[in-house]
Amino acid sequence: MWTPFFSRDPTEPPRQVSMQIEEGTSGRRITMDTEGLALGVGGSFWVSDEYGPYIYQFTRDGKMIQAIQPPEAYLPRRNGSLSFSAASPPIYDPEKLPVPEDTESGRNNNQGFEALTLSPDGMELFVMIQSGLNQEGGPKKKNRKQARLLQYDISGCKPRYIHEYVVTLPTYPDRSEEDQEKSRIVASQSEIHMLPGGDFLILSRDSGSGHGQKESRSVYRQADIFAITNRTTDIKSEKYDAATGSIASDKGELKDGIEPAEYCEFIDYNLESELGKFGLHNGGEQDKMLLNEKWESLALVPVDERDCDKKGCSHGEGGLQEYFLISFSDNDYITQDGHLNFGKFKYADTSGFNLDTQALVFRISF
Repeated sequence: MWTPFFSRDPTEPPRQVSMQIEEGTSGRRITMDTEGLALGVGGSFWVSDEYGPYIYQFTRDGKMIQAIQPPEAYLPRRNGSLSFSAASPPIYDPEKLPVPEDTESGRNNNQGFEALTLSPDGMELFVMIQSGLNQEGGPKKKNRKQARLLQYDISGCKPRYIHEYVVTLPTYPDRSEEDQEKSRIVASQSEIHMLPGGDFLILSRDSGSGHGQKESRSVYRQADIFAITNRTTDIKSEKYDAATGSIASDKGELKDGIEPAEYCEFIDYNLESELGKFGLHNGGEQDKMLLNEKWESLALVPVDERDCDKKGCSHGEGGLQEYFLISFSDNDYITQDGHLNFGKFKYADTSGFNLDTQALVFRISF
C-alpha cells in the first residue's frame, strides 16, 4: 500500500512510501484533507480523505488504527506515475506547478473521497468519489457524472473490499453558455448517508453560487436519494479497478453492460416558498440570510414518538417513521475577524465577507 507523506522540512516535496507505519515518533506525518466522518463501533471513527484518496480509522483518542487504500483506478497519476499534488504550487515555491495540472487518471484535483457513511449496524462502510475519475469523464465539469461507490465489510479487524457501484450524478444548466439547457454541468456530490432501509441520501449541488460568491443564486442544491437494486451492476473487477481502468468514455458515457444505481430527486434546498418562512433566500442580496455555497453534511435524527404522542403530531403518512434531516454548510474560513492558535494570530481572508456556518433542518418520513 502507498500513501503520500510529508517531511517536517517544508522545503521537501511530498513522496510516496509504503503504508507500513512504525510505532513511536518519527520525522514524517501523513497529510490529509479530511472530508467524510463516520462513528464506528467501539468508539473508533472513520475519516475519508480528498487527495489520497484514502480512508483512515482512528481510536477515540486520535491514534491511527489503520488505513484503506482504494483500488488503483482511484489513485492520481501524472505521466504514468503516482502524483498526489494539487493543482497549486507549494508556498515555498510559487513557480512549482505540477505538469500537467490535472491528473491524467484517478481522482481529479479536489474531487476525492468527499462522502463516507456506515450501515446502521456499523458493519459495512461506503465511500464515494466526489465526481467521475479522470479516465472516465473527468476533469471536465460537463462529463464527470459517473461517480464510483466502494463498499467494505468492516465487521472484522481488517476491512474487506466487497462491492463497487456507479452513481450517475445529476446535471444543471451552465449559466456561462448562451444555450444553458444544451450545455449542462455535473452537480458533484458533497455527502452521502445510508438510510435505515438501505437506500442512500446524497447531497448533490452546484458550485460558485451563494453568500460570498460572484453569483448569489444557486440552481441545484439538493438532498436526493439513490438505491442499489438487483439491476445495479457490481463493477468490482480487475478490469475496472486496475490503474487507469475505465467504466466510461472520456465524455462520461457508461460502457455497455453497466447499469448505475437508481437516482431520485428528493429535497430542494433552494425552494423559495420554504426559505422565506425563516427569512432566508437563494439569490439576490449578499446578506447573512443568503444561503452559503458549500453545503457538505447530512445527519438523520428520528423524531421521538413519545414526544409526538404528547403533542399529537403526525407519525408520517401511512404510519411511516419521521426524522429530522439536518444539513450544515461549510463557511470555508471566510471571515474578517478570525483567530488562530488560541487567539494569538488574527486572520482575515481577502474576500471582504463574513460567513456564518448555516444549518437547515427538514422534517421527513419514510
